[in-house]
Amino acid sequence: MAAAAELTGPDTSPIRILVVDDQGVIRMGLAMILDHEPDLTTVAQAGDGEEALRLVDQYDPDVVLMDIRMPVMDGLVATERITTANKAAGRSRPAVLVLTTFDDEAYVLSAVRAGASGFLLKDTDPDLLVSAVRAVHRGDSLVDPASTRVLLERCMELERQVGGGAAEPAPAQPDGRWTGSLGQLSEREREILVWMARGLSNRDLATKLFVSETTVKTHVSSVLSKLGLSSRVQAVVVAYEAGVVRPGEAEVRWD
Repeated sequence: MAAAAELTGPDTSPIRILVVDDQGVIRMGLAMILDHEPDLTTVAQAGDGEEALRLVDQYDPDVVLMDIRMPVMDGLVATERITTANKAAGRSRPAVLVLTTFDDEAYVLSAVRAGASGFLLKDTDPDLLVSAVRAVHRGDSLVDPASTRVLLERCMELERQVGGGAAEPAPAQPDGRWTGSLGQLSEREREILVWMARGLSNRDLATKLFVSETTVKTHVSSVLSKLGLSSRVQAVVVAYEAGVVRPGEAEVRWD
């Protein structure tokens, strides 16, 4: 466990991280990558979801790196309990960043629906891992940009094959109005959702819509609130399921 690094600037507190994986070598490797950064520190490590919940209470981390398949309690249950507790307490931390492999594709959507802020492949580049931790800490959702579209499409297809996925509603009626919960969104919010699902970052959206990034963030927050979602990655899943964005239309990427 690394000691907090001394930083300069207005906020000298490093991002506190809990690493959760049932393989000790992977935990140690992740901790070494994270602790190498001056603004990140690993405060604890857990080998299963049950231990992770205890350590969340004990160490109050900002971000949890969560494996999916673990003994005692898996990462899906642990993620849901963490995000449910956050919602009940009216807080946004700790954010959960799920670590996965393509073998775990059947679980990825469940993790997102459980409230995870995003997911990364375990063999992702260390620089992307570090960037992901920073992103979810500041409130953005982030997934591995190299695998997102493929993984989401495979998850959706798997759900359709086993009959576990919701039927795809038409995104709009003949008069142009959106049906279901999407009908709550304003015209600008619907536009934000479409472009967000097609891969535009906040900066890209601000440029495209000729508004400030602050305005974009306000619209994104409103979209999430109206749809009862906790992260941008959940919004992308909703967009795919509702047919707002069709598989293969666009690469999805994040800030």
